[in-house]
Amino acid sequence: MSNDCKVKTRHFWMIHNELEKAIEKHPKFCDMLVDKQTDWNRLESIMKSRNDEYAPPYYGENILLEEVAEAFNAYSQGKLEQSLQEFAQCGAVILRIMEKIDEKGKAKNG
Repeated sequence: MSNDCKVKTRHFWMIHNELEKAIEKHPKFCDMLVDKQTDWNRLESIMKSRNDEYAPPYYGENILLEEVAEAFNAYSQGKLEQSLQEFAQCGAVILRIMEKIDEKGKAKNG
């Protein structure tokens, strides 16, 4: 198994372990997925504009927040399959953020 694959596997297991802990600690996750007072369409537009306006450089936090806004906006509009796809993209961005943190740790220690 390549080092890159090992790192990704480690990150997946970290997420899996945190999920198990969260389920045990908080068996009831939430009552509703979105607060109807949150304007996800507006937040998505803001994050898209920020990513376009301020890029480069690209900021992981802004990319993740854009994906989260897209996911909840799609859900709020009843686009469930699109919402699932957007949440999968959130997961992908989170894994890439974890990789960046690992790289920073290696550079610091190496």
